Amino acid sequence: MNRHQEIKDQLQRLVAAGEWKFAVGLRIRFNHPTLLYQTYPEEWVAYYTQNGLLFSDPAVLWGMTNTGICDWSGLESLDKAGVLRQARDFGLNYGIVVSVGDSSSRSMGFFARSDQAVTEAQRRIAQGAMSDLHASTEGLADAPPEELARLAGLKDMMATLRP
Repeated sequence: MNRHQEIKDQLQRLVAAGEWKFAVGLRIRFNHPTLLYQTYPEEWVAYYTQNGLLFSDPAVLWGMTNTGICDWSGLESLDKAGVLRQARDFGLNYGIVVSVGDSSSRSMGFFARSDQAVTEAQRRIAQGAMSDLHASTEGLADAPPEELARLAGLKDMMATLRP
């Protein structure tokens, strides 16, 4: 199976996993993901970007310095800027961060639900998919520009991947 199909399959797996919204950043270097896929509400993405919340987001900070899974509720004490409180204003009430890889090339996923905590089954799906996505993107920095463009184009297909 080619890289494009592997990534598409894992994104489909995440979309089908339930009533959550997510953002997945793959092969993050210098706080910038090589590939970014998300299903977060557009209003939240715009608000988050306009207010520069990336650098004060406790989930991002945790993911950059740790690997594994962390519940957003465990990050409240680190949230000096109130990013998690602001996310709740957009229906992102319960969430997890999944971080894989080493410090030089990390991949992270942020998964949120409005109605209840992320279930144990969803946690396993998120962690497995993030591990698989990270593995599928090994050597991405050396990929030709056409391949990167094709992989980046998968973000446009996210709406059609919904069950």
